[in-house]
Amino acid sequence: MNAKNNDWVSIEYEGKFSNGEVFDKNDSKKPLYFQIGAGMVIPGFENAVLNMDTGKEKTVTIKAKEGYGEKNKTINDIPKDAFAGQDLNKIELNKELQIMSNMGPLVIEIKSIEKDTIKAIINHPMAGKDLTFKIKLLKVLDKKEVEALQKEMSQHSCDCGHDCEHEHKHSHEGCECEDCDCETEEPKTKKAVTKSKKSK
Repeated sequence: MNAKNNDWVSIEYEGKFSNGEVFDKNDSKKPLYFQIGAGMVIPGFENAVLNMDTGKEKTVTIKAKEGYGEKNKTINDIPKDAFAGQDLNKIELNKELQIMSNMGPLVIEIKSIEKDTIKAIINHPMAGKDLTFKIKLLKVLDKKEVEALQKEMSQHSCDCGHDCEHEHKHSHEGCECEDCDCETEEPKTKKAVTKSKKSK
């Protein structure tokens, strides 16, 4: 079956950087599920899956602008409160630092520390990188399968007011959020190819 816009699909993939290093992969036992056209994955990955036939494989190289974007060079003012728990005296200026935020992992380059704010350049960790994916379309889901998947996904939603994927990723060790009643099974739709809220 041919994968069309708005179809839900299950995918097996392996992602590599340009130097050949594998940064993420799955297999048919733990497929990636997403809806084509819904913006759930990076644009280049979504476009690569569109019009594929079930059971087929392909290898594509996705340029940064179709992945996590080119590296941002804009300097932002960030409230110092955002760095609670960080020893600002130990932070090196003009050096990239990776932090976990409520929008997911971010790379920041601190340019200066002011009285109440910090001036920094903010990027996604994979911004500016070309990515090569080996992709296999396992299945185009039928209506009943989509309904079952959406029901399962809804069971992973929190009542704690947080975004479970980005702020405290689910794991088999349990949810890190103290007031969350989430299931502990890792959501099957959340992988490295998924689109971050802050991709640039």
